[in-house]
Amino acid sequence: MTTPTVTFIGGLLPLLTGALSQPQGAVRTMLASEIHMRDPFIMPYEGTYYLVGTTGDAWGKGGGGFEGYSSSDLIHWTSHGPILQFDDPPTWAAYHFWAPELYARGGRFYLCYSGKSDRTHRGTGIAVGDSPRGPFRNLSDRPLTPVEWECLDGHLFRDADGTEWLIYVHEWVQCEVGEMWAQRVSDDYTRLVGERHYLFRGTQASWSNHVIDGPMMVLEGGEYHLFWSSFNARDGYCTGVATAESLLGPYTQSAQPIIAADGGHNGVFRGFDGKCYTSFHRPNRTPDERVAIHELLYADGAWRLGRPIEP
Repeated sequence: MTTPTVTFIGGLLPLLTGALSQPQGAVRTMLASEIHMRDPFIMPYEGTYYLVGTTGDAWGKGGGGFEGYSSSDLIHWTSHGPILQFDDPPTWAAYHFWAPELYARGGRFYLCYSGKSDRTHRGTGIAVGDSPRGPFRNLSDRPLTPVEWECLDGHLFRDADGTEWLIYVHEWVQCEVGEMWAQRVSDDYTRLVGERHYLFRGTQASWSNHVIDGPMMVLEGGEYHLFWSSFNARDGYCTGVATAESLLGPYTQSAQPIIAADGGHNGVFRGFDGKCYTSFHRPNRTPDERVAIHELLYADGAWRLGRPIEP
């Protein structure tokens, strides 16, 4: 097995639980497999792993937001309560808070996530905070993604040359077959700049249908590996990978999913032990989603799922 060299260059409303930081009283610590969460994303930072994902009311209009967790060993996780501070009045994101990703940039922390409101299409925007535990507050009253499009699952990726991109999905509910797009991000993370680039459609892999979501870019072996999720009759929800010599493609799709058996929307990260890991949720049905963490192995030009991280 070859351990990959992975580059991830990649007044206010009260929060629903009534707190901006760790809740008062007993601290909740649990195993990853006990955490009810979709789209889990893990950021290693200064000896601690920080976990965010889709929590709360993800489907209705009753609110939602994101709960943050931390761990020193990827097994035992401590909840730090809700981490997103809502706009008052709501701007582009009032509900359907989905798929957060957490990044450290220049001593500050950025939460990239999707949401929508009664006045706006679904979009992806960025909130900023001074701690990986939050609170995070929106940088702009508009999403980064095109306001005329239904978009989701924005992924902030820093290329080897330091340029930053948002990779995101033009949602199938508007264009019938979901599409993957990429565009440069401004230095202050408040807007997309330059040309918008089409990458591929959801039906282009043998294991996918019209749905496309959960982009996650990894640089390995001089190539771009874009993990993404979809569905098929055999595997249910699943995740495969598209590979290209350039960020803008053309992309070759994996013959089979890397994560199957009704699991997907993964994040990829390097652990403090130097190994490569991936997080994802399984199963895909609500309210049974739970966090899964596995080693992620790369050898002979192919990715495969390794052992689960569990007690």
